[in-house]
Amino acid sequence: MAYLRWRRFIELASLDRPRVGEFFMRHRDKPIVPAPVEKWDREYREGVYDRLARSDQRHHHRLLAAMIADRWPQPRVLEIGAGEGVLFEALRAHAPARYVGVDFSAPAVDKGLARLAAEREAGVVDLLLGDGRDFRTDETFDVVVFSECIEHLGEVEDLVAHYAPNLKPDGAVGLTMWLALKPLRLWHRLKTLGQVLDEAVINTPWGGGWLVAVVRPLRAAAIKAMLLVATLACVAPTDVFAAPSLDLPLSIDLARAAVDACAAKGLPVSASVVDDKGNPLVVLRAPASSKPPIAAPRKAATAVQFDAPGSEMEPRQKADPDFAARIAAEPDRLNPHGGSL
Repeated sequence: MAYLRWRRFIELASLDRPRVGEFFMRHRDKPIVPAPVEKWDREYREGVYDRLARSDQRHHHRLLAAMIADRWPQPRVLEIGAGEGVLFEALRAHAPARYVGVDFSAPAVDKGLARLAAEREAGVVDLLLGDGRDFRTDETFDVVVFSECIEHLGEVEDLVAHYAPNLKPDGAVGLTMWLALKPLRLWHRLKTLGQVLDEAVINTPWGGGWLVAVVRPLRAAAIKAMLLVATLACVAPTDVFAAPSLDLPLSIDLARAAVDACAAKGLPVSASVVDDKGNPLVVLRAPASSKPPIAAPRKAATAVQFDAPGSEMEPRQKADPDFAARIAAEPDRLNPHGGSL
């Protein structure tokens, strides 16, 4: 019991202090590896997840459903990684106008369709077989939900940008996440992508814990702009020094995260994050006297000057060197605060 209390203390402390979590995290360099679909199929057939329908396993679902319904009466909800669509049981009391669940396990989808047959017949519910990393639909929703699955779906920035077209103008991302240090890394990154509307932690009598949150992301173009900056940390150092300055209108948190990404790759940059009119702006500059290193640099001291306060962000790294070129060719990259990029 003492260990569980200590662990929960560390998890709660790391919500706002990422370095605390990094310090106490075991196997911090070991990635989260999603289980193969065959494992999920077998466990759904064997009824391993039948317990999720029990009331004492759905605290987080009820809270998230209430958060959603409070802002969007009769909401339209898309859930990625929906399993059998158990979240709908919590949404049912709020009379959702539409619920679409997506999961890559055929047995899970089949069980959900059988249980929710009446709602599906009425056109309120649909459960679809698909991969949450690249699922596409023409429908738009008030909320796109990732319930205990976002850590298995790749880079969170790419994921939010992918589903941004499916959100209504005032739409948001809903999240439930098992309270553990490694998945919380993704929460820290998700917070930089927009405005946190609701955030809560649930502790259960049996020792479980979840983070439950709703985040309104920046427009897709703004997320692409942030990814463009982060990509600078992964292109060849000579390419960065060849273009010693890049101005992008971003929030202060995104600016700080971009500078951290460059620092993690050993690229010496300085940054200013407020323009002369007080608008959020990041200017990344490589020192004029710097020469491109011959080999990949080790982590170097980074001169970072911020003209406005911001919260501490962990480094973010992207692994697609062609991303910058693709985004630069797109004409619709807009300043989230108005104007063209």
